[in-house]
Amino acid sequence: MDGSKNAYIVRHRLDFKNKFTDCSIGVMLFLKNLSFCLLLFFSSCTEYIDIELETTSKRLVVEGMVMSDQEYHYVRLTQSIPFLSDTISPPVSGATVMLSDGDRNEYLSESDEYPGYYISLGGIVGQPGKTYSLFISEVDINGDGEDEVYSASCYMPSVTQPDSIRIVYDDSWEVWKVLLYAKDNPDTDDYYLFRIFKNRTLISDRLGEYSVVSDQFFDGGVANGVWVQSIADSEDHEVFSVGDVITLQMCGITKEYFEFIEAVQEENRFRYPLFSGPPANAEGNITNGGLGFFAAFSAKYATFEFDETNLVK
Repeated sequence: MDGSKNAYIVRHRLDFKNKFTDCSIGVMLFLKNLSFCLLLFFSSCTEYIDIELETTSKRLVVEGMVMSDQEYHYVRLTQSIPFLSDTISPPVSGATVMLSDGDRNEYLSESDEYPGYYISLGGIVGQPGKTYSLFISEVDINGDGEDEVYSASCYMPSVTQPDSIRIVYDDSWEVWKVLLYAKDNPDTDDYYLFRIFKNRTLISDRLGEYSVVSDQFFDGGVANGVWVQSIADSEDHEVFSVGDVITLQMCGITKEYFEFIEAVQEENRFRYPLFSGPPANAEGNITNGGLGFFAAFSAKYATFEFDETNLVK
């Protein structure tokens, strides 16, 4: 397959309903100082046990990204919620949010329709090799009457253009495997994030559905059919027909963002034994005790089209 012929840049603007509404880091992040105490007696009688969960102070949760070749970026601000809470993280409105690429500054505007989402207006374009900074002010998360200030910065690495991708069905896993063919610089330590589009719509839109790998999976700098993403066979929107186009987004990310995603996904997997220690917050890059991550990453694309021959399981 000619990767350069099939690769294209998917220029997508922010579509909250289809992409980012469900992508809530605040729901997946848990309070680090949570105390979970359980006393269990093994005896012949049944005994009721009260579990007391310590209430901790509220924290600002930040989810934001700058992507290469894009003029429109977003930052989402929410408040943390206690562990085991059945409420949704409340949005943080009225903040002053500024984005900088070192040369230009841009103040983001809060969405009227979606409180807590702050959107750029095209003043800054993502470029690999630059460091992007985020500044947040005029928020009072702890309710003490004094405004707090938060910041974060992230370098945008470059990423190689994938040669091609191939999608095959695996009966044992009951998934479609996305296999990558690409080259990597063997002299550098590189980290990658992979997301999937179906007919230009992002279907791996949650942090738990991201796939991250390091270049240790590239044999001598070459990925010769490396399994980098999966598409479940059980979801209605992931049933394929002839003519469906699957696009793999290959992103160059920092080691810190790679480790953050791994930590978040690990904390949201089933924990065994049941009464193991409480989950801890994944370490982000937000100052002043804020949670979450502000990321900058470059992206390249490769596509695969289903036909009568490759649609057969």
